[in-house]
Amino acid sequence: MPVLETLETHKYLVIELLLAMFFWTVLIGRGYCYYCPLGTVLGWVGRAVGQKIITTRSKCIGCGKCDTACPLSIRIRDKALGGKDLVDSRCVGCGHCIDVCPVQTLAYSTRFLKRIGRVE
Repeated sequence: MPVLETLETHKYLVIELLLAMFFWTVLIGRGYCYYCPLGTVLGWVGRAVGQKIITTRSKCIGCGKCDTACPLSIRIRDKALGGKDLVDSRCVGCGHCIDVCPVQTLAYSTRFLKRIGRVE
């Protein structure tokens, strides 16, 4: 009986959990990042280093490409239109929003980058 029990456990871990993650990804779009320990740690690190997305490098045209590019569905456009920097614990600093901005409104910043003069 222990062999059958071990086989059932492996089936559960390999097949059923991976299928659940697949459907989460398809239906929610990286929904597992909200519960993943790595996402939580990245949020803490981001908060510790003063991570933020600067939204005032140029005038935002409100195209919404930044919101579409964000894998965690953070509302960046609203902050950019208001001229407020984005500080969000869900932001992992991937830079996708910065790359797709057609008018280069967005920039990544931390306290260290500000100290060495790499960001205004």
